[in-house]
Amino acid sequence: MNRKLSAAIIGAGRIAGGYDTEKIGSDAGVYTHAGAYTRDERFVLRTVCDLDGSQAESFRKQWNIGSATSHPEEIYTDYHDVISVCTPDTAHFEVIRNILEHGACRTIFAEKPLATTRDEIAHLRRLAEEHGVNLVVDYQRRFDNRHARVRDLISRGRPGLLAVNAFYMKGLEHNGVALVDTLTYLCGPPDAVLAYNRVFNSTVGEYSYDFILFFERFNATVRTIDTDSSEYHYHIFEVDLLFSDRRMTINDNSRTLEQRMVGEYAYGGVKALDDKNPLREDTGYRFALPAAVDYIYEITVNNKVHDRNTPESSLIDRAILDAILLSYENKTKIPMGAPV
Repeated sequence: MNRKLSAAIIGAGRIAGGYDTEKIGSDAGVYTHAGAYTRDERFVLRTVCDLDGSQAESFRKQWNIGSATSHPEEIYTDYHDVISVCTPDTAHFEVIRNILEHGACRTIFAEKPLATTRDEIAHLRRLAEEHGVNLVVDYQRRFDNRHARVRDLISRGRPGLLAVNAFYMKGLEHNGVALVDTLTYLCGPPDAVLAYNRVFNSTVGEYSYDFILFFERFNATVRTIDTDSSEYHYHIFEVDLLFSDRRMTINDNSRTLEQRMVGEYAYGGVKALDDKNPLREDTGYRFALPAAVDYIYEITVNNKVHDRNTPESSLIDRAILDAILLSYENKTKIPMGAPV
């Protein structure tokens, strides 16, 4: 019989639980930490912490959590098997450092990004190793079998990948890093980076960048839909992959995978992709967070070795972001591995 693990959540915002309580219609997906823990009977949500005490108490009632607090120190000086960190990005480093220094848990499940600088990420990695704590970053697409299938297709090299195009919005540091992580997961680390445009998004208070990731046999062009000229009314996170014999598009905020194979002759000896009969299927993104929580259970009880969404992968992502910023500043391509 599986033993139950105690869990705490620090930060009572939308990714902590709000996205699941705000769902409209019949969507059965799970998009939050509280939703994933509640779905998994091997976990008991024991504590929620938010600096806004009323928000913490409201969250506690919504998710039937044991206790609520507005003092993070009560989490640091207690012990839970697993602690989720769902605070604003700039608070991740301090909160995770305190958890590690106090030995407050066995596994930390941190929202992206792990921290905002490479030095901070490296420091958290050292602390996690010293204290024997699993440090897992919430890049959900790495827990989806459909994304893994695309990754395997790319790694085999047959059919060859010719080009990648991707779109994101609302800032490089938060949403952009998720797209960078998705591309490094699918394609591996790039050889070089070139940034050539940026747009300030006043909603999130940061810049979104257009950039190119250069790989040995193909390039990935990443664009933001952020613009000063027109409002948008939807969220986009899309990856379009052109292979030598097909086109695969991960769209609908990663919830669907569409594939177009080479069709009949379009005209005069020229073949084209079959747009009339694309193959569409759902990805596992709707339930990627429960899959992540299942993984967290397994590594916490030592059934598996922690080798996914590690601080090492976050260091690679951060190095790419730093190269993007430097490339834009210097108006030049930056080889990965160059000082930034």
